[in-house]
Amino acid sequence: MPKVKPETLAIRREEILQAAEICFARQGFHQTTIQDVIKQSGLSAGCIYGHFTGKEELIQAIGESRHARDSALLALKDPSDDGLQSLRSIARGFLGDLQKEEGLRARRVALQLWAEALRDDVVRDQVTSGIRQPIALIVDLLRRGQKSGAIDRGVQPRGAARAMVAMFQGIVLQRLWGETVSTAEAMHAFDIFLAGLAAKR
Repeated sequence: MPKVKPETLAIRREEILQAAEICFARQGFHQTTIQDVIKQSGLSAGCIYGHFTGKEELIQAIGESRHARDSALLALKDPSDDGLQSLRSIARGFLGDLQKEEGLRARRVALQLWAEALRDDVVRDQVTSGIRQPIALIVDLLRRGQKSGAIDRGVQPRGAARAMVAMFQGIVLQRLWGETVSTAEAMHAFDIFLAGLAAKR
């Protein structure tokens, strides 16, 4: 048997994950079978099982993939010293992604991961890690803003960070339930929240 190149293996693994995400978003974790993933991917059963032992491992891999996707959305090319502009940039990125079909599909799967986290320790660790990363980033931006004098020193960074994350989680839920979510209106509301954090001039 010829040895398969690592690049080919990585491409196949990504194809399987994309197919699984489509299936999971369409019919949920528990209604999706490996046969569904095989059909969606167009790959053989042997190929699927060569990468993943079963559906549980696929779900965990999807969690890791989602975490990497969110990390990319959180990446700041040019962090602002006042913190507020950087937070606006992150918010625009997330809200914009939520209007795309790929972003919405990823959030459908994310919602199922939140539920799966109640019964699966590995998924729970992934989900909580996925929450801690943006909280840590926001805390750092808020503290940087306090240091520069742009953000009120009375603001508690960790509490404010959790409130921001919760705000966007709520918007995700409303969007997934089919509610119309205006990016402009959501950004306006977020700007009002940020204005309450700004140092009084």
